[in-house]
This record gives sequence, structure tokens and C-alpha cells, in this order.
Amino acid sequence: MGAAVIAGGLLVGAASYAVAAGSDEHRSGNALEQQWSGQAQGQQVLGGARTPGVPSVQRLRHDDVTFTVTVAPARPGPNLVRVDSAHDHGRSGPPVLVGTGEDDLVRAVPRPGADGLWAVVDLPPGSGTVVVTHGREHRLPFTVETGTDRPETATWTGAEGPECLTAASAAVLAGGPPPAECPGDGLHAGDAEALRSMVRMLVDRGVEELAVEYDDSARSRSALGLVREAATEAGVAVVSPDDPPGARNALVVVSGWGTAARHLGAVSARPLREQPIRSDGTWLAPWLLTPGVVDATAGAVLALDFDIRGTAAREFSQTLAEYFPGQAPTGSAYLAWRAARGGEPEPLTLYAASRAAYMPASSGHHETTVAWFPGGTVTPVGALTH
Repeated sequence: MGAAVIAGGLLVGAASYAVAAGSDEHRSGNALEQQWSGQAQGQQVLGGARTPGVPSVQRLRHDDVTFTVTVAPARPGPNLVRVDSAHDHGRSGPPVLVGTGEDDLVRAVPRPGADGLWAVVDLPPGSGTVVVTHGREHRLPFTVETGTDRPETATWTGAEGPECLTAASAAVLAGGPPPAECPGDGLHAGDAEALRSMVRMLVDRGVEELAVEYDDSARSRSALGLVREAATEAGVAVVSPDDPPGARNALVVVSGWGTAARHLGAVSARPLREQPIRSDGTWLAPWLLTPGVVDATAGAVLALDFDIRGTAAREFSQTLAEYFPGQAPTGSAYLAWRAARGGEPEPLTLYAASRAAYMPASSGHHETTVAWFPGGTVTPVGALTH
């Protein structure tokens, strides 16, 4: 029901997207302020009023390019800003700059493990304006209501910010409130069980070493402790990913998106003869089901409590493609969507994920076209026992 209401609001708002956001004539002073004020209305993607503490998602069409701008957590202080556009201005055209005015514009840049362009902007209490520019004459204003409460925003603007923002906006898109905490703030029960099951399966396969990639986030530290405890109980050594792998070695990645994408990408970029040979493969924590991470390695295995071919997961990816063009589905965003809709987890299943499709489609193999991994594969390889 909530998703239908939101979708209706999106369709109503779509009529106002084709806004002339300026002209080739240079504007400044009061004229520019008036232009900004006129453009700042009627652009809400998620419908309804601008609400402090709820991600602000707004869209504006300018010069035949549609810009979608997300600001979170929409509170006073540092906020994370995501910019998506139909054309990749951040790489092939003028740089995309973001700020609150002409004096504090910073360049929006890619972040490892995530799509879109990202910047951090400091917003005042009450009404604030995020300005996005893609050229000297082109200033696109987006009004944000931040309220007066000043919660800690370090998680939003730090390394885990992109995952936090996408999960929160997915929950609101589904008709629910944003989650009370970011996914990286702690290890959730479902993820903990998936990691335990992964370690048990690796032990059953005869693995002798687990090389664990982690970072300083609260979730990653908890995941490292869990994997280390389970491995030690089974007599399996836990080693550094930088150590030369032994005869039976698997890499288990429990870091956040950025660390995983950087480290996996750095290994994949080496000449093949210089890459570590891991007999039992690369295993990713469930929250790393994101194209930016999967793209960074030749292939990996994940334990998931949903099937991306299922009805709900396909509905999520289709809704995202329709109303958030340019944004790729991720596991964390889907789980936030599912929770907002009251969905239930499915039995844990192992999936092999790769963005390079070599196998023909079959009953057990999935080639996506508009869903999670265009041109790639996500193959179920077996159930996990609890």
C-alpha cells in the first residue's frame, strides 16, 4: 500500500521535472536568487513535504539532462549529497560541484563500491539550499529542511555513508520511515547467521586458512570477531589477506563497500601471475551485494536470505530503475525496502556472483537485463543449514 502511494506521488511530481533551470545568459545577485527560488518548488521525487531527518530526493531537468539529488540525513551540520544524472558529467563533461553557495562549492566525486557522484555539504538549521552546478552558467538549487536537532552525522558522511543513504532512501521509497541506524553501525542477526553458515561450509569443504579483509566500522569489527571465533573453534587459522595463501585458503571479506572495492580491485589489477591463488575462492559478507564490489573481483560467493529473481526483489529493482534512474540495486537497499514493506527473510542460500556472463541461461542460472547485474550472473549454488 505504502509503495503504491509513493509511486503515485512520483508520477504526480514527474509533471514538474521539465523545468528550465536557467539560460545561456549569465545571472547574478537578486536575479539569480529569484531564479533559484522559482526552481526550488515541485521537484520532490518521494512526494509530500520536505521533512527533517528524512532523506531529501529531488529531481530537476536541465539542458536535456535529468539530475536526481539525494541529501541525507537532512539535519543541521555535515550532510552527504548524492548526484545522479543521465549523462556522466563527473567524468566526460564539466565537473559537478556541490555546495550551499558560490563560496563553498566542492567537486562531487565517485566513491569506491558505489555508483553516483558524492559530496559532503554543511547545512544550517531550518531551511537550507544545496546548489549543484555543472558549468559556469548552470546553477541548480535544491531546498532542504533540516529542523533544529543536531544528531551525530559522522556515519552518514564517512566511509559507510553511501550504503547508509541508499538504504534510507529505499525504505522511504517503500512507504516507511528511514531506518533508525545505518547498516554499518552494527552486525545484524541475519548477517551474523549468514557469516557463521559460510564459515561452517568452508570448514566442511576442508579449508585450512581464512584470510579476512575488514575495516574499522563497528559492523566489520563485530564480523571479524565472529569469523575468528568460529574458525578457531573449528581449528582453522585466520590470517591476513597480505599473507601468501596456503594450499587450502579462502578470502572472507567483511569490510564496508569502499574498502572491499578498493582492496579487491587492487588485487584484480595486478598481473595474473602476481595475484594470490586462493583454492577456496572469495566469499563476501551479505551486505557486499553491490555492483561496485562484485565488479572488483572475477567472482565471489555470498550467503543471502533472498533471491534476486524473486517477485519482491524484481519489483524493487524495477521501481528503482523507474524512479531513480542510474542507481543500481544493492543488497542493503533491498533489505531496507523489504523491512519497510513487512517482508520476511527466505532460507539462507549460497549464490555465486559475477558481472562477466559466460554461461548460457538455464533453470538454475540468471542473466539479468534491467535488474541487479546487467550482463552478469547470480547463480544459486546450494542451501545453507542453520
